[in-house]
Amino acid sequence: AALKQIAKELGHRKWNFTIDPCSGTGGWNETNGEEVNSVTCDCSYNNRTVCHITS
Repeated sequence: AALKQIAKELGHRKWNFTIDPCSGTGGWNETNGEEVNSVTCDCSYNNRTVCHITS
């Protein structure tokens, strides 16, 4: 829910919420000219089975 609100506030329409944002697909990490759509994850938790979005 938090990422959807952030996307709405920033006007990011390319983020695909049916895809894990830490997967690197689904529009989560793209650069188009000066526009950057990027999510950074730390997947070092619980034997690399849990990711946390860090930025």
